[in-house]
Amino acid sequence: MLAVVLAAVVAASFVTLPYYALVPGQAQKVDNLITVPAGQRHPLHGQVLLTDVGVVNVKAIDWIPDLLDSNVSLVHQQDLTGNVPVNQFNAEGAVDMTESQITAGAVALRQFGYSVPEHDAGVTVYALDPTGPAIKVLQVGDVITALDGTPTPNIGVLVQVLDTHRPGQRITLRVGTVKEPTVDHTVSLTLGSRTVSGKVMPLLGLGDPKAPDIAGMGTQPLYDMPFPIHVSSDNIGGPSAGLAFTLGIIDILTGGDLTGGKVVAATGTIHPDGTVGAIGGVVQKAVAVRRAGGTVFLVPDANLAKARAHAPKGLRIMGVASLSQALHDLQRLGGHLGAAATGPPPGPGGHSVPTDWQASPWT
Repeated sequence: MLAVVLAAVVAASFVTLPYYALVPGQAQKVDNLITVPAGQRHPLHGQVLLTDVGVVNVKAIDWIPDLLDSNVSLVHQQDLTGNVPVNQFNAEGAVDMTESQITAGAVALRQFGYSVPEHDAGVTVYALDPTGPAIKVLQVGDVITALDGTPTPNIGVLVQVLDTHRPGQRITLRVGTVKEPTVDHTVSLTLGSRTVSGKVMPLLGLGDPKAPDIAGMGTQPLYDMPFPIHVSSDNIGGPSAGLAFTLGIIDILTGGDLTGGKVVAATGTIHPDGTVGAIGGVVQKAVAVRRAGGTVFLVPDANLAKARAHAPKGLRIMGVASLSQALHDLQRLGGHLGAAATGPPPGPGGHSVPTDWQASPWT
């Protein structure tokens, strides 16, 4: 009998279930990930933390312990990845992260009163139909800047240009990357076909076969920055560090006392107009923040109730809907805004967003 039990235990340790366990990740200082010109950097008197979630394959032997652990959430694989291949899912996370870094820099500098105009730089490939023609020559993170020589700065223009072609036609795309959309090369493919309201239309093959092309696109922004800001991802994927990056950049540039000497963590996507969007894994992130010594955790309003319901002892949870609200809350806690109190200037350079921004999948 003992041998049978031991054999079952050994087998359970090797069997992987179709679930992921979301576990507390790490909470780390964002200033270590941010590079600004030497003359712009100030010493810090507090800390801004970003936090992430660990995603772990679930073995049969871990199923019951994970169910009983209040800090762990079990998610079916297809609910997390949407049946996207793991390599594409990870690539989408990398695009999310890069977008959040770019946007954080622009939003932070606008908060100091800098005019940071936005230009639509092209159409980001966010997902690929494994049965479509584009998968042979494109990859997630590519940015389509022209089709047969006609510039395609955003989704609307690309769709218009594409619709002037026919299925089976050979086309040439000029392609850059999310990080460097203007540094490009060319690729060629033969268009596929799809039927819309009885009409046969050309198909690139972006996104899910059930929602082709537009579902796999996002308009790629390019900002005219007054000086360079570089943010490292530290191998983290997804867009949820956007608010933390924005606050971290402001803290570095404004004199280093944005948190009033406190250890403050933040999570939430950041949009070009400064609004903060919802994220996942807030329970696990709260645990990571407290373990790292954080005493205040800024979360999107949409995640506030859940975060407070599971908040570790000693961690104050505050909901925010925008960067301006987050800054106001930090000021009430004893932080100093300095030049960041200026706010975005009027006009396009202060609040401009990419065309079709809401259609961009990563948001």
